[in-house]
Parts: sequence; structure tokens; C-alpha cells
Amino acid sequence: MKKTSLLLILLGLLFWQCGSVPQPVRYHIKGKITGMDNKKVYLSSFDKNLKSIDLDTVTIIDSIFNFNIQQQNPMIAIIKFEDAKLRIPVIMGDGNIDMLVDKYNPFESDLTNTTSQLTKKFFQYEAYANKDKQQGMILMQKYRTQADSIKRDSIKNAFDRWRKNAEAYQYDYINKNKDIVGLIVMQSIAVSKDADFKKIRTAFNSYPENVKKSILGKHINTLILTKGATEIGGKAPNFTGITPEGKKLSLTQAMGKVTVIDFWASWCRPCRNENPYVVEIYNKYHDQGLNIIGISLDKNKESWLHAIKDDGLKWQHVSSLKFWQEPIAKLYGVMAIPQTFIIDAKGIIRAKNLKRQELENKIKELLEE
Repeated sequence: MKKTSLLLILLGLLFWQCGSVPQPVRYHIKGKITGMDNKKVYLSSFDKNLKSIDLDTVTIIDSIFNFNIQQQNPMIAIIKFEDAKLRIPVIMGDGNIDMLVDKYNPFESDLTNTTSQLTKKFFQYEAYANKDKQQGMILMQKYRTQADSIKRDSIKNAFDRWRKNAEAYQYDYINKNKDIVGLIVMQSIAVSKDADFKKIRTAFNSYPENVKKSILGKHINTLILTKGATEIGGKAPNFTGITPEGKKLSLTQAMGKVTVIDFWASWCRPCRNENPYVVEIYNKYHDQGLNIIGISLDKNKESWLHAIKDDGLKWQHVSSLKFWQEPIAKLYGVMAIPQTFIIDAKGIIRAKNLKRQELENKIKELLEE
């Protein structure tokens, strides 16, 4: 399972807003970090419109930095260091944070004197997730470098077990931890291509109302309504896009007996690597009723057109050339590419994100129905 960095998610998503309005309390964030004396440390968070806001700036003196912030509700804060890529997210507002910073593995920092239980809980989850991710990366590296086919199959089976266990752990976590940390983990699941929105919806609905009505909770609910609307068995949302010739083309106009909706871009190397296989499948089954419509997340028309020509993509294409702001991608909840939806003649989504032989097998199966 491809895991999305929780830090990247947090950098754009979270401002905690409870239903009640408690009186502000002053909290401190204190840290000790070696080798960075006289460097500045920045504390930032996000307003209700998800725009970054600077809270305070201090200087490291004798390896110590200290922020004092008045806060009424728990919220995510980001500690950033001058001339360093180090970013440390913390949850501020349920206790003081006192850490001995590990510059190389920030989630392994010593939090012995921290009273913020949410920060401790978040760091514990991230430390576990990072170690678990390393196990998956080791298996993947072994698979790529192993020449013996029998040993490769054994490694692949081990990787599949690891991925299955990792997914099960995440879904179990969001069901047992119905708080801000549970929402953060739920967000990381929801943005993955293989997210199970039936499970996510069930877990989310069981959370307390004030948690669901937080800014992150509202964002996850939006994902459920968008990405959840494109679950297997649901009706594929219709859309209209602009072709390379500047004409309008809708999904209903582009559909065949079986249709692959392919989200890609010229700059996406994994997309381009898959294109030869998709071309082969298209050429083999197009006369039997297979159609493909490509939705590009390009922002440069020339690059888009060159990729279509160079890769021999003979099917229909649309794009608004708005990069990640592509309206059709937003409609389908697409947050990573390549991503595909396979729909039948009635417009029902029958499969998602299949590649190569699995994709061909599904297309052949649907064409024979």
C-alpha cells in the first residue's frame, strides 16, 4: 500500500475547531536541539481558510528554543528551522510540549516531559508507521534486485502480506482512536488510490460531532462525498472537458461498451511507463467496444500534445491544463496519478486502478458480458 507522508498532509489541512469555545490557555513548546545555536525557529499554523499563519519566531540559545502561545483549542502547529529542511508537526492546545529533538528522526524525539497527550500519541503512531514503511521498502528493493524468479515470487508474497497487514492496522486504528490523531490517519488513508470509502465512511460517522465538524473533519467528509462517489458499483459522474482541438467532449459521448477513464500527465513518469501496455490493450480490443478517454493533469498544452503523439495514444483526450486544479480530477477525487476507472456500457464503475494483465482481463470479461 502506498503510504502518504502525514507531514505533507498536515502542512495543508488542519485547524482544530471544537463545538464549544473554551477560554484560552497559555502553553509552551520547548525544545532542545544541538548544533543550531543562533538559528531562528519558526512556529506556524493554519487559519480557518487553511492559509498558513505565522505564530511566533524565536532564536536558539544554548541549544534551547521556547515558544509561549495562548490557545483555546487543540490545533496543529509546525516547527520549522532556519537553513534546515527539518519540519516537526505537533498538536498544540492540550498540554505543554517539551522535547529533546532528534534531528534525523524527529518522531523519535524524547517527549518524556511533554504533557500534550495528543502530541505523544501522534509521535507514537508516526514512529511506528515510519518503521513499518521501511520494512515494505526493504522488501520492494529485494524484489527489484532479485534475478531468481522463484525467489522473486516469494518476496512478492511477503510484500503482499506486509501491505495487507499495514492496511488492516490503519483501518483498525481509525476505528479505535476517535480523536484528532485518528482523523490524521484517516486522512492519510483517504488520499490513497486504493482507499475503501465504505470503511472510511463507517469509521468517520462514529466519531464525536465536534471532531467531525473540525476543519479536518469537514475536509474528510468532502473526500467521502467526492472520492466515495466513485467507488466500485457506483455510477461514474458525467463530465465535459476540452479536447486538444478546443472542442467540448463529455464522458457520455466518449463511452463504449467498456470505457477506461485514465487520469495521467506528460510529466508523470509512471503514467508514461504504463502507456505502451495500455496502447497494446486498446489496439487489441477497441474494435470490440473498448474506448478510452484520457484526462490530463498537464498545464502546458505543447507538452500534453507531444506526449499523446510520442506515446501513440489514439484515443480521445481532454484537459483544462490546470495541473492539480483539473475540475474532472477534483470531481473524481483524484489526488495521485496514474489513476483509472473502468466502467461498463451503463456507466457503472466496475474496477479501478488495474494495470497490464489485470486490466486486460477485466476488459475482456466486461466485453463478454
